[in-house]
Amino acid sequence: MLLSVCPNPCLDVYYYTDVLKEDDTNRVENPLISPGGKGVNAARVVSRFSENSYLALPLGGCIGRCVKELLESEGVTSIIVETKGKTRVNTILEQRAKGKHILIASRGAPLSEEERKKLKSIVCKSCSPKVLILGGSVPPSLPDTFYGEIVEEFRGSKTKVIVDADGELLRKAVEKAPFAVKPNKYELERLVGFPLFSIDDVVKASKKVMEFGVEVVIVSLGEHGALCASREGIFRVIPPKVEVKNTVGAGDSLVGGFAYSIYSGKSVVDSVKFGVACGTATVMEEGTKLCNPKRVLEVLNRTKVERI
Repeated sequence: MLLSVCPNPCLDVYYYTDVLKEDDTNRVENPLISPGGKGVNAARVVSRFSENSYLALPLGGCIGRCVKELLESEGVTSIIVETKGKTRVNTILEQRAKGKHILIASRGAPLSEEERKKLKSIVCKSCSPKVLILGGSVPPSLPDTFYGEIVEEFRGSKTKVIVDADGELLRKAVEKAPFAVKPNKYELERLVGFPLFSIDDVVKASKKVMEFGVEVVIVSLGEHGALCASREGIFRVIPPKVEVKNTVGAGDSLVGGFAYSIYSGKSVVDSVKFGVACGTATVMEEGTKLCNPKRVLEVLNRTKVERI
């Protein structure tokens, strides 16, 4: 099985407006709503290509029930830890006239000790995933060692663990040597502690991360695709130029596409290429709809790989 874990899911509410006016009423179109969180979005992408994919997450309150219904409507198979706290809401405000968006992200309700143990038990004991995605932030009650603890649980097993996180959560996971990590440029800068001004800098930083035992480091570079450092070599994946309608969820889509391709037995190079195609197809969709499988294949045929 392919399992994605999202300890801090949310309901994404996406509004469109021309320009936000301060101290005045902003009349907007009805929002697009969707389940959100890095691990959730990765699972949503995987479910479009595989029937043997699952999502483990805590959900609570009326927002949690809404997220559950939306996941079911998309065909995502979820393993839910019911919580006393309410699932959070994230709001995205897109200003069309500026070509910019504002993300207002709430921290989320803490999990009780019982809820935390149940979530970890589902991941580490109840499931035996071939590929495991650990995606996004964690609720305030969870330690920044949470992902690292899970990576440690699978050390020596055949499970390939992919981590998509930031800050200390990512740092402590890297120290336990997961199979792969997927930072963006800024997350990688925070991880290695020095600025990245060029591709050479990104390569240097990626190699530094690999020194911990990480086999694959994928650095998402927005419209410029991704750079990957791995045992198969160092290469860039360059997508075609497309019309960008929205960038929310593009990195998560890359992770989902990469995970699905690795799960299917493809090489790291082919898997990163497929992931970049998923991320590129996602930016072509409005709101938080994520990638269309048919469009992914069209983009994939126009995506290039360059060895470094």
